[in-house]
Amino acid sequence: MEGIETQVLEWLRAGNDTAEDIVDLPWSVREMRPGMYVAEHPRMPFSLLVAFSEDFIHLLVPLGLETFSMTKDEKLRVYHTLLRLNDQVNLMKFTLSGMDDDVYLRVDLDKKTLGKDEFNDALTALLIGLMSAVSALGLEEAFAKEIFDRIVGMVLERVERGASRDELMRFLTVKVGMSVEDAKNLLNEVFAAKKEIDGQGEDVGYF
Repeated sequence: MEGIETQVLEWLRAGNDTAEDIVDLPWSVREMRPGMYVAEHPRMPFSLLVAFSEDFIHLLVPLGLETFSMTKDEKLRVYHTLLRLNDQVNLMKFTLSGMDDDVYLRVDLDKKTLGKDEFNDALTALLIGLMSAVSALGLEEAFAKEIFDRIVGMVLERVERGASRDELMRFLTVKVGMSVEDAKNLLNEVFAAKKEIDGQGEDVGYF
């Protein structure tokens, strides 16, 4: 592993949940294959793909929008919107990738000159670009549902690992940034649904 690869992963993994800069949040990073990683933090509304090539570091965020099956008019509207956003948001760009022409946000960073501040600027640009695209394309409802489902999935993963109610509350209020009331309501919904799915009438031990 190159020095810059180690450094970038360290920037992502280190930090604390109250940090103001995105790069200083403690991201969870896992390796997908050599030179390719996925990073997530509950407070960030996206999964970050980090790819290392010979001279560049590529940061990619999937928008969750495939365009291959769209009609010509739908494609024209989407492509026109994204090209306009390419001109409005600095540093990042929208691209198509994969067999279904999925939309990604992308930043390419030069390995030779990359510093932590520029890396943070790139993450900020991706966040701004993502929120701009969601608004411009009218995807707010679907996007909100995706974020909610992602948080619920993280809660269930922690339940399976034996997390206590206090640990789940800390996760939702500190890492995700929810209010205490919203966190309690979410846990009530999650465990009510889990109990129904499991077909268990007894209390699961959290309430």
